[in-house]
Amino acid sequence: SHELRTPLAVMISEAQTTLARPRSEAEYRETVETCLTTAQQMRKLTESLLELARYDSGQENIHRTSFDLADLTGDAAGLLEPLAAERNVRVETALVSAPASGDADRIRQVIINLVSNAIYYNKPHGYVRVSSRHTSSEAIVVVEDNGLGIPAEDLPNIFKRFYRADKSRSRAGGNSGLGLAICKAIVDAHGGQITVTSKVGEGTTFALTLPAPNKA
Repeated sequence: SHELRTPLAVMISEAQTTLARPRSEAEYRETVETCLTTAQQMRKLTESLLELARYDSGQENIHRTSFDLADLTGDAAGLLEPLAAERNVRVETALVSAPASGDADRIRQVIINLVSNAIYYNKPHGYVRVSSRHTSSEAIVVVEDNGLGIPAEDLPNIFKRFYRADKSRSRAGGNSGLGLAICKAIVDAHGGQITVTSKVGEGTTFALTLPAPNKA
């Protein structure tokens, strides 16, 4: 309820303050822009909550096909190159063919989330290394960075809904704390696994494991 009340309070406060007396065109425009940004954040939050609810109820359809996790990961990492350049972070890839089975669009969503987090919570001139490999039964992607790291006390909680290890930065960026929870729900629905290791000041490593096509 807090996540919904806060943006509603922002919009109501902005509207009430603006309507309290006549304003200039620029002031009205600023208020509308603030309300629009806040409403967009609420829409993103609502969509995330609905997605989680579908996974909880088993109503989210997984359209299983065979695909190469390396190809999908390379495409996802490529989409985030502009973000990496903007934040002065280098993205490196070492991708080996890794046959997997599942809903490629959903898995792409997971990889984009992991890589974008690695970029966002990095430091200037940092790096993100994305690699893939396979075994006879699994396809694996690893996303490693040398960024800020996650405190040990936060690691057991990062896949929980609305949990933020860095609360001030997450709120400033408009993040709801649902991204990793959705990633875990997607991976769980695929019969896979997502794990994390991290050390403050040294970086974080996420590993995504999916069943190979003959094991799905």
